[in-house]
Amino acid sequence: MNPKQTTPPPRVHHRHPHFPPRPTDTQAMASPEVEASPPSTPSTASCPTPRPVVAAPTLSPALLRAARSGDERRLVKELLADPAAPDLETAATAAGNTLLHVAASGGHAALSALLLRRAPGLLAARNAALDTPLHLAARAPGAHKVVALLLASSSSASSLRAFTRATNRRGETALHEAVRGGHEAAARALAAADPGLAGVCSGSGETPIYMAAAAGSLGMVRVLIKSYRNGSDDDDNEVPVLCSGTGPGMRTVLHAAVLTSNEMSQELLQWNPALVKQVDDSGSTPLHYVASVGNISALKLLLRYDTSPAYVRDSNGLFPVHIAAKMGYGKLVYELCKHCPDSDEKLDSKGRNFLHIAVEHKKWKVVWHFCGTPELERMVNVMDYEGNTALHLAVKNADQMIVSLLMGNKGILPNIVNNQGLTVLDLAVLATDKGISYTLNPQVIILRCLAWTGAVLSPRRLDHFIDEFNIGKASADELKKFSNIAQNLVVGSVLVSTVTFAAVFTLPGGNISDGHPHAGAPILSHRYTFKAFVMANTLAFVGSTLSTIWLTYAGSEHVHPLLRALYMFFSVISMEQATRSMVAAFALGAYVVLSPVSERIGIVVCLCTVGTLLLRNPSNWQLGFLFMPIKRRLGWRGAFKAHLPQQTRSRLTVGIGSNFACLILRRMLGMLFTYSFIFLLALL
Repeated sequence: MNPKQTTPPPRVHHRHPHFPPRPTDTQAMASPEVEASPPSTPSTASCPTPRPVVAAPTLSPALLRAARSGDERRLVKELLADPAAPDLETAATAAGNTLLHVAASGGHAALSALLLRRAPGLLAARNAALDTPLHLAARAPGAHKVVALLLASSSSASSLRAFTRATNRRGETALHEAVRGGHEAAARALAAADPGLAGVCSGSGETPIYMAAAAGSLGMVRVLIKSYRNGSDDDDNEVPVLCSGTGPGMRTVLHAAVLTSNEMSQELLQWNPALVKQVDDSGSTPLHYVASVGNISALKLLLRYDTSPAYVRDSNGLFPVHIAAKMGYGKLVYELCKHCPDSDEKLDSKGRNFLHIAVEHKKWKVVWHFCGTPELERMVNVMDYEGNTALHLAVKNADQMIVSLLMGNKGILPNIVNNQGLTVLDLAVLATDKGISYTLNPQVIILRCLAWTGAVLSPRRLDHFIDEFNIGKASADELKKFSNIAQNLVVGSVLVSTVTFAAVFTLPGGNISDGHPHAGAPILSHRYTFKAFVMANTLAFVGSTLSTIWLTYAGSEHVHPLLRALYMFFSVISMEQATRSMVAAFALGAYVVLSPVSERIGIVVCLCTVGTLLLRNPSNWQLGFLFMPIKRRLGWRGAFKAHLPQQTRSRLTVGIGSNFACLILRRMLGMLFTYSFIFLLALL
């Protein structure tokens, strides 16, 4: 051991309550073979552990090279050739490694045996990181023979126990090093020498068997389990039972195994079935961990051994079924309900069942998985401690998919009032923008879905409702929308104006050359499709130009907000018309040019441009969320009937239309009007 290095005071390690106390460094050095550390004085004991100081090496380069090579003859030759060679037990590198450290780290068993014969005190030598030669041998790949040699060098069982449980600066034993490196042979030798070594915690609170499980090393776990089984028959019977607290956060080896290997979990449960019930410091059982990752096979394995963990709350009041619903694992929730039929009755600390939690975290797959099942029928109208049903939470989250799924269930009661006195339709009204609003926003679709399927507002005066929740009050943020929207739209309108203006001077087919009658006139002017192209291009130019002018007024802060809103409304309509006309102009222009050569290609180009009209606004497809609940609750005819009562319509603060059919027809007529107008004008 380097005399210039000061040995720090013993580290305090986290231990499992069932584990026997690990001997301190002073106890570990009580054997004649182990060098004792000098006791610290009261003044030094109260000081923090000093950083290791890199001392000047006392080991010559020639000896260091010989030890690293593993050549015994070369090492003996170097020792004999140097009459001033240092004592083998004190010679060390700058990091405090002795010759035995170097030989052990290289896996040189014969050289290590030679050094131990010449200097037995090297067995307990420590380097600057407090590693013994056994630590370095366990860390090195293929050095299991050196590990066995070092273990055999201890003269008694007590000294062997102290030797194997010696810890380095990180509080880790040699077995920790072997497990981390995946060296099963070295781990087997260490575990056989000291069966209880697999349960010794490191400074970070990890035991070797927990490290093996966390790394997914099934072979290593088998080695350590086997050592525990064999060691349990010893006379001293000091082999602990791994029930809890083998890893950080009081996690057991099974907590780690269920996340890595089902086969490993199976072997651990066969070895110790009590592991399935143990909880970590967050109150979570291994079943909670399985529910968080959605491993159905692991779930079935744990429930086959014991279903009681399914009834354990964690520190946040969540059962495993709540965790699975929170993460969106519908099949796993369904499996839990099969094994525990009362899973729908389990409530968290807020009085919410797993349907509430799935809706709160927008996991529509869980809701979809239970559509039409008895579990959904029992849960759909359950109120939490705030009086909210799952539908209340879905409306608050503006999740149109979940609202559609829930409203498609005929057993749902959409008019339940929560503790604030609000129905789901009240919440939908509050969530809808009262100023500038996009008609296909999820909030508007949800409002239509609820209103058209029978939901009503709470019985209160409308003026009180408006005043209480500040509905329709102008705000600075609302006024900023005009400027922001105008700036965005005006870019598009100017681009359309530029393109359509240029198209007039670059007509498809070209112009009649000079020297002919009507020189400069379009060559294809006699064709109907060319005339339609000209009309479409004209409407696109007029619409985009008007939109640009109106957007200028809409974005001006000097214009009254009511007028700005009016200009914005007309500019959007004009811009939509200009965009449709520009698409039609492209299709017609391409057809005029291509049809004389290949009419089929011209038709294909026209059909492709029609696709842009269908895909230009993906939000249109969200209207399907409206149709599904209407069909299930009111039938096919429900889409064509007015189901919005007059008293409800008069109390809504935004317009939603009469029914689903009118909404679809209105959107289709806007597109048909533009193209009908284009082809009618082309007949002139």
